[in-house]
Amino acid sequence: MYHIKLVNQGVNHTAGGGETLAQACADAGFPLDLVCGGRGTCGKCAVVVESGGTRETVLACRTIVDRDMAVYLEEKQLSRAAAIITEGRTAHKLALSPAVSKRCFTRSELLPEHCGAYLETGSPALLRSFSRLMADHSVGEITFVSYRGEVIAVEAGDTTSVLYGGAIDIGTTSVVLYAYDLNSGKLLRTESTLNGQIVRGADVISRILHTQQAEDGLDELTGHIRDTVNGLLAAAESDIPGYRAHLYHLVLCGNSTMQHLFLGLDPSGLAADPFVNVTAGLVRCAGAEVGMDMADGGRVDFLPLLGGFVGADTASVLLTLPVDERRCLMVDLGTNGEIAAGGGGSYKVASTACGPALEGGNIACGMRGMDGAIEKISIDGDALSFRVIGGGEAKGLCGSAIIDAVAELRSAGVIDESGRLLPADEFRAAHPGSTLDQYLGEAGEYNPAFFFTRGEQSVYLAQHDVRQIQLAKSSIYSGCVALLEESGLALEDLDALYLAGAFGNYIDVDHALEIGLLPPIPRERIVSIGNGAGQGVQLCLLDSAQLDRCQALPASIEHLELATSPRFMEEYIMNMNF
Repeated sequence: MYHIKLVNQGVNHTAGGGETLAQACADAGFPLDLVCGGRGTCGKCAVVVESGGTRETVLACRTIVDRDMAVYLEEKQLSRAAAIITEGRTAHKLALSPAVSKRCFTRSELLPEHCGAYLETGSPALLRSFSRLMADHSVGEITFVSYRGEVIAVEAGDTTSVLYGGAIDIGTTSVVLYAYDLNSGKLLRTESTLNGQIVRGADVISRILHTQQAEDGLDELTGHIRDTVNGLLAAAESDIPGYRAHLYHLVLCGNSTMQHLFLGLDPSGLAADPFVNVTAGLVRCAGAEVGMDMADGGRVDFLPLLGGFVGADTASVLLTLPVDERRCLMVDLGTNGEIAAGGGGSYKVASTACGPALEGGNIACGMRGMDGAIEKISIDGDALSFRVIGGGEAKGLCGSAIIDAVAELRSAGVIDESGRLLPADEFRAAHPGSTLDQYLGEAGEYNPAFFFTRGEQSVYLAQHDVRQIQLAKSSIYSGCVALLEESGLALEDLDALYLAGAFGNYIDVDHALEIGLLPPIPRERIVSIGNGAGQGVQLCLLDSAQLDRCQALPASIEHLELATSPRFMEEYIMNMNF
């Protein structure tokens, strides 16, 4: 046994030995943000440790606990206060008709005919509950809870006034709960947090690999996401007394990997060609089957997948789009980019692996959108200005600022067409009157960088970071072009481009167009719809007709695998430059 002292947190932890330092920190209650999934490539888990009088900086994900040590964790490595977008902004007419309902009966109303039975059928658990209530003659009324016409629970007394539901958007990075009163259709609370699975990587591939490489990897990641959801349910109850006791319906959406991991399904089929899912249809089950802390008999619906890595979150977004014959392109920007092209309820869809760079991952000074992150950058002439979330000292760059930085530096001539970031001497020679050279320097050997701040914790954009953005932006742009061609649509045919997701909500669209992240569509036709997945899953909770429409949606969807598309590969190479 080894003693791990977390100095800055004032915590002493005993580790068995053999595990990584990152795992020991997580066991002690301080999980680190392993963007690369513990492969030692992102450097985000670098910590100072002291052992035997020697102090050094190590990667926690690659350091095996084999001795006593003192560990100095910085607050920024533990912060989980990310800005998470929860709202959507597309208009959709809603009819309040939830799948669950309550009805109260008196004992006399329930009395069957001679030699009859109270109930036609029911689960053993339901029948046991009912029999106990009927045996208790102090109970004068019984409330029946039904899900789509099937009795799923009984409650003592008249409880028809309390009936709750929850719509949940499970993202790779964040999870959002919308807690509803299903009698009135009123949104009572919105709760959000980071997905607990981030301790095993920022992207879905890292998490899939973890399920393959660790003996209990699948159980661990399933536990993380279920704990995350149950934590949101508990947070909602702090403001809604009795929320979980009367919570009878949860509707969830998420990408294909999130669906597998939430349900406890082995996602190995998604790890290699032909990229298949265990099941693509809507999954309907009892809450107890998936470990949900909700009312006994409560039901869970996980919306259908659309093929490969295009999941239920995309299906949820498509529910919110106009159902007319408008021709549109939908792009959901995030760790994984989903694209849809079509109209009139019929679409072709694809997924493109743009990686975590657009959300600050795999970027030297990248971070999530939380306090200390630079979120907006502009260069006017030689004047550099930026805005920091929370207004304090800059600690890093979030995704929106990274796009700003690349666009502004490209416009100023600091980055050339090929994506090369000019060293200071070369920039001075090309721009003799500019003073922007004062911000140029080196972030390691052969890695020119533009410094927004200098000091103990410098914030900069380096050449290696620009290359990551080039890969991501070409992936999105090329996916759009290939999908449109497959759909028989040209850019000029489009009536609208809908940007969904947190990243799509916060970025400067003009900058995204300038660097070629988005195809050249007239600015007035580009609409940011916020968390479209969150809005669509709420529709399904509140209106069972929308739930049915979502269940039928895959029949009008055609999935395109970009990895096997010659046009995509051709465009991917051609669109790497700015």
